[in-house]
Amino acid sequence: MVNPTILQIGFGNFGPTHLAAWRSLGLADGLLVVDPELAARRRCLDLGLPESRVGGDVAEFLDRADLVVVLAPTDRHFEVCQPLLAAGKHLFIEKPMTATLAEAEGLRDLVKDQVVQVGFYFRAHPLAKLAKAEVDAGHLGDLRYISARFHGYKRARGDSGVVGNDAVHFIDQANWMMGALPVAVDAVTRDHFGRGYDDLALIRLFYPSGALAHIEVGCIQPGRWNDNIVPGATQTKEFMVAGSEGAAEIDYQTSELRLHRVRHELTDGLWRPDNRGVEMPHAAVVEPHDVVAAEFSAFLEAVDGKAPPLAGMEECGVGMARILDAIHRSAEREQRIAL
Repeated sequence: MVNPTILQIGFGNFGPTHLAAWRSLGLADGLLVVDPELAARRRCLDLGLPESRVGGDVAEFLDRADLVVVLAPTDRHFEVCQPLLAAGKHLFIEKPMTATLAEAEGLRDLVKDQVVQVGFYFRAHPLAKLAKAEVDAGHLGDLRYISARFHGYKRARGDSGVVGNDAVHFIDQANWMMGALPVAVDAVTRDHFGRGYDDLALIRLFYPSGALAHIEVGCIQPGRWNDNIVPGATQTKEFMVAGSEGAAEIDYQTSELRLHRVRHELTDGLWRPDNRGVEMPHAAVVEPHDVVAAEFSAFLEAVDGKAPPLAGMEECGVGMARILDAIHRSAEREQRIAL
């Protein structure tokens, strides 16, 4: 699609990153932004969007839009997306697609021939893509274990907990690396602030192959680095996938990827590591708006029929909603939940 008109609904903390991404693609002149909050609209104007393309009501711009990006709070995604799908619009919906499984299934039932892509950022990240290429080429052997940590001192959001806001990223990345959805989950969560949303979670995912994933998220424990999107916040964003022939470790805050070439061999009755070294194939700092631009490029290709969505509705929308629902039920019941 050449020079599409893009409607973005919502301009919160991630809004400026989205704007920078459209600018890097040379498409910001076709961007329309709607946000009911006056402060958010003022941020748009301060960042150079003309007043004629910033408003508070979706109806003001909807007929002009070829594509819609939904950046509204998660608990409003369902009500925002319903009329958009009814109007036949292609949607890019920031993760998670909806707040509940029932809402995800409801949106799926409204889709006709539109493209819907869920905004799972790390699928477009160059470090994750390098690690995925290692997995797909068999260089890590049979996958056995994934561990991930996504935590740091930051604000507790008003529309979701750390499971829905942070864990979803690495749950999706684990599913992507494994090439499958989990068959069971168990989880422990805590709500220390008493706001009705989790601020700490420990999650285990069980995959059909027998492989496991363990994910730790929270906003009550320190992060190692300053966050590169939200001022004043700290973050640890680390992901590791290990197999029979080695492992890939990613530190997203330092843009560092380590590839471990190692396997265990039975020698003199003991399984000993045959360590063939560590490679660090990536040296450039990755900017968030470049990753989002890659997400948007994939979305535009899907709209043009050149490729499937990078993170499609069935797996990454409804499938993820089913996993999140099981995580919450597991935490409530203190038991493993089969999917």
